Amino acid sequence: MSELNAIYNANVYVNGNSQLGRASEFKLPEIEIGMDEHKGLGMVGTIKLPNGVEALEGEITWNSFYPDVFTQVYSPFKAVQMMVRANVQVFNAAGLAQEVPMVTMVTATFSKNPLGSYKPKEKAEFASTYQATEIRQTIAGRETLYFNAFTNQYRVNGQDQLAQMRRNIGA
Repeated sequence: MSELNAIYNANVYVNGNSQLGRASEFKLPEIEIGMDEHKGLGMVGTIKLPNGVEALEGEITWNSFYPDVFTQVYSPFKAVQMMVRANVQVFNAAGLAQEVPMVTMVTATFSKNPLGSYKPKEKAEFASTYQATEIRQTIAGRETLYFNAFTNQYRVNGQDQLAQMRRNIGA
């Protein structure tokens, strides 16, 4: 029987504190693998080979100004622990089969914080840009992705993608 997943809502936490209702959008970084073009004599085609993970950047749009949050994210020298908890609804032919948590943990420093943009009769929003150095994502308690730029760790579904590389370079 095939299943379909749907996510309709989530909650944001900053340094362990719930921000329920304060963020209107949380954009997680995209895992982008850098690719190096390779072509050589005798090859009729050009291929691209992976050369590493590009810098991870995301954004949070706050639906107002919250001093308790902004005083934590204004400093580019202190990492912030963020978490996004989502509810994954799993549907099958009989309807809603189960609901499981999807949790994404992000260690990040903020690189852009707005001071505000105000218009008459419109609610002000504040979009903060962050740079992530570590990401861990789990669904139903099972790790699907882990990346740490400082320690050269990259796991997909619990499998270490860089173990041999670390051994080869003595790290």
